[in-house]
Order: sequence, then structure tokens, then C-alpha cells
Amino acid sequence: MEKIISVIGLTSSGKSSLGIALAKKFNGEIVSADSRQVYRGLDFCSGKVSKQEQFEVPHHLIDVQNLGKQFTLYDYQTKAYAAIEEILAKKKVPFLVGGTGLYSRSVVEGYDLSPILPNEKLRAELETKSLNELKEICLEKNISCEGEQTKRRLIRQIETSLNQKSPNKPKYKVLQIGIFYERADIYKRIGIRLKERLKNMIAEISQLLSQGEDKEFLKSLGLEAKYVIKFLDGEFSSEDEFFEELFKEERHFAKRQQTWYNKEQNVVWLNASKLSEENLKKEATKLVSEFLEQN
Repeated sequence: MEKIISVIGLTSSGKSSLGIALAKKFNGEIVSADSRQVYRGLDFCSGKVSKQEQFEVPHHLIDVQNLGKQFTLYDYQTKAYAAIEEILAKKKVPFLVGGTGLYSRSVVEGYDLSPILPNEKLRAELETKSLNELKEICLEKNISCEGEQTKRRLIRQIETSLNQKSPNKPKYKVLQIGIFYERADIYKRIGIRLKERLKNMIAEISQLLSQGEDKEFLKSLGLEAKYVIKFLDGEFSSEDEFFEELFKEERHFAKRQQTWYNKEQNVVWLNASKLSEENLKKEATKLVSEFLEQN
């Protein structure tokens, strides 16, 4: 069974940086596991790595879908498998890197999926549920509730996840490395990163709207796009208020991510709150080296 490495962690935890460092060290290429980075034009709001970083280490599954078109879990898994096989054919090491838990898990655990067909009966049943009831269904069935939690989005996520067949059929032997930060530390990182991107996110969404992109679709692509649109629509009295509200929601999102990751199995968690960046890379490098040397 061929080997791949998965790097996971909360938003702003440094997954991309670690993934790039490891890929450089071990002659690897990166397969993005991010549900928003698949979309062209959504760069700052999705936290894509720079073009220079993509040049230094080849990245797959970034900018593969036009805005306005749905990209399903089946679409992701199919393209991820193809990218991994392409990397392996070049005798290189695939690194699956990203924070969309359902995306990475579909590859790591080998979900047996099929193309999504409309399920009108299920949709009608779910439409009768309240937003909180839909959230409970997600928690009960361990379905990722990432991004903006509207009824429409949650119904779509539930329908997508329930389309899975059973049992799982893992295709690869996987080393999963998780980056963990204590709560205060991850909140600080989220705030710093958000401040750094704020102006660019506003400019990005303004440009996309001026080009005629659908406002409701953009809102469905995560908290950043949603709150930028609310800011542009005049729903905040100032940029400071806009920042504070988005920062609060980002912290809540990190809590939901942590709940998801608490259910992950077979992950080697590295506590970045207790490690310098250099030592974090050393620990991860050691793990990858030992994993690749195994028979």
C-alpha cells in the first residue's frame, strides 16, 4: 500500500507552512484539503498560499472550480485521488494539507462515495428541521459543519455525507500529523492573521461582486466572505466593529473545528504551544522520516 502524509489542524495553526517545509524536505507535492481553496478568485478569504510558495512546491486542488458552481465531497475525493496517483507516479511523496476535516478524512479513511443524485424526500424532511436541529444531526452523525451555518448549507452537507456507502476502503497507508495550540495561543494567531488579511479580503470581495459573482453563493463560502459582504452592505458602523465581530465568529469556528478533530483517530498531535517553530518542524520531520522508512 502506497504512503501519504496528512497535515491537519485548526484555522491559523500553520498547516500550510509545515506542509511546505516537509514537502521540500522529502521531495513531495501538496494536495490541498480545503473546501474554499478549490475556487478561482477566492484567494485571501480562503487563505491560499502565495504564488511563490506554490512555485516552490507544486500544489494540487487549488483553483480548480469556478465560483458559482458546487464542488461536492465526491468531486474532491475523485480529484484528490487523481492528484495523489500523479504524484506517486513521479516517485514523489503526497502531502495532504488542509483544514476541511471531511475532505481529508474522505481520503485518509477511503470513503466509498458515489456521485450525488437529488434526494427530494430527504431534502423535504430536512427542510422541516430548525437550524439547531440540523446542527444536532451533524453532531450525531459526525458530519463536518464548516463554513457559514445556514439551513441551506447544512442540508447540503448532510445530504453529501449520507451519500457515503459502507464500509470505507482506505487506498493508502497514512501518517496523520496534527498541529495543536492551547486556546489562548490559537486565538492570538487567528487575530493576527485576520488583521493581516482584512484589507485584501475587502478588496477581493468588492472586485468579485463588481464582476457579477452571486452574493449568496459567496456568503456560503465561509465566515470571511460573509462578513466582508455584511461590511460592504453597511451592517457595521466601522471597520473596527466588523473586525471584532468576525474575530469572534472565527474563534467560535475554531471551537467547532476542535470538536471535530477530537473525534479523529490515529493522529499524532504536536503541541505547538510548547514547541518553537524550529522544533515543531524537527518533530514532524522525524515522524515523516520514520514513517517513510517503514516497510
